[in-house]
Amino acid sequence: MDTAEVLEAFELLGNWEARYEFIGELSRELLQLADSERTEANLVQGCNTQTWLTGSLVGNDPAVIEFRAVAETPLVRGLVALLLVPFQRQPPATVLATDPTDYIDGLGLKEHLSANRQAGMEHFMERVYSIARGLGGASGRTPG
Repeated sequence: MDTAEVLEAFELLGNWEARYEFIGELSRELLQLADSERTEANLVQGCNTQTWLTGSLVGNDPAVIEFRAVAETPLVRGLVALLLVPFQRQPPATVLATDPTDYIDGLGLKEHLSANRQAGMEHFMERVYSIARGLGGASGRTPG
């Protein structure tokens, strides 16, 4: 699923009860972490709900990042899946050049998430960019 498909689904669903259900369904698209990857190094710092995120390069023409994640609650797992849509299976440099602001604004997340969840979302995005930098993306560049 790409960002346009997610935005279209949100528009068609119309109400937030249905959208939250859709977010929960998206959690099934997450690539799961192995238990051995649930380490302090992979823990997203600043999230109230424990969330782990890591990524590795797959393929070679070009190599792309395959993000793997897990969170303690179904809602946060769904939010993680939703936030990864613009970044999953993209080269590190593309991840670093991607500004998800329009996507996130188009979803209306900021208006429907608590301040704590919004802060967690920002910390999560920082972790996405950190992984991309570590896997060979342009150093120091983050959108926003």
